[in-house]
Amino acid sequence: MFGVIISATLTGGDALKGWIAGFAGLFIATIGQDGIHAFERFNFGNRDLAGGISLVPALVGAFGFAEILVAMQERRPPVKISALDSVIPKLRDVFQYWRTILRSGVIGTFIGIVPGVGEDVAAWSSYAAAKRASKEKEKFGKGSVEGLMAAETGDNACVPGAIIPVLTLQIPGSAPAAVLMAAMLIHGVKPGPMIMIESPQFVYDIVAMMMLATIGILIYGLTLTRFLVQVLRVPTTIIVPIILVLCTIGTFALASRLFDIWVMVAFGVLGFALRKYGYPMAPLVLGIVLGDLLEKNFRRGLVLSDGDLTPFFTRPISAVLFGLMALILILRIPPVRKLFMRKAHLEAT
Repeated sequence: MFGVIISATLTGGDALKGWIAGFAGLFIATIGQDGIHAFERFNFGNRDLAGGISLVPALVGAFGFAEILVAMQERRPPVKISALDSVIPKLRDVFQYWRTILRSGVIGTFIGIVPGVGEDVAAWSSYAAAKRASKEKEKFGKGSVEGLMAAETGDNACVPGAIIPVLTLQIPGSAPAAVLMAAMLIHGVKPGPMIMIESPQFVYDIVAMMMLATIGILIYGLTLTRFLVQVLRVPTTIIVPIILVLCTIGTFALASRLFDIWVMVAFGVLGFALRKYGYPMAPLVLGIVLGDLLEKNFRRGLVLSDGDLTPFFTRPISAVLFGLMALILILRIPPVRKLFMRKAHLEAT
């Protein structure tokens, strides 16, 4: 719940629309069999829906197929690429947007720690947070350097963030992190709270590997950007059908189900409609990701407490998270927010 509310708040624009999208994702996650007793819900007699909504078709539809529909509607003009532009970032821009870089790094790391979310949500959340706090909002979507730095910083910060729960709690934060955890177990390294006692050197090896990977990204990014950016010269009438075919093949190849393609199309149309009305897509996808975890652990908690809800509000960790959620919700109420901002301004003056 905390992850959904934070994601909806960081995506910029109207926070209420972000919360609506996030909770809609939680409701979509309840379609299909429940994770404990395998009882079918909301499938309306459809055997395909009984298996639930897969995450990859939903992601491809929300961020891929929806973008195709937007490109078809807007008819963007061809992009002009200058051969004199440098791929090396200017130090002036780095120092100018240092707040954006730090903010995006924190957001990306936090989202990486949340299990199963991934780099896409980190990039979109960092971009939306930068747009919301920027003094140059009109440049976003038109080649904003600040937006580019925000998205790429959040994307890269998510990767080491996803490794944190692997090393400390043996919970993978993403698919690559799950593969890393499997490799660790194969080689006799047991992740978890005792790793600093049983295999302390391995933690430093992970840090060194992440450093080398970051250097590799820098080298390949500087050498290949000039060649890969040429894809922007391809007209929309050619690139859109290619992307559509790739989206369809990728979705179908996951489980060889035609139903997944229809899920992709449905989420693409839904994402296109939500964008037109200003609803962010990142909280919707995050709700689908976290819905299964929320339901399973909520029901486990009820079993442990014999059906009593009070431990969800009285235990230390859950009480802190509930208090933070309540504070965020209260501060987003316009009269309360105006009163708080006025009080802060008076204290500053």
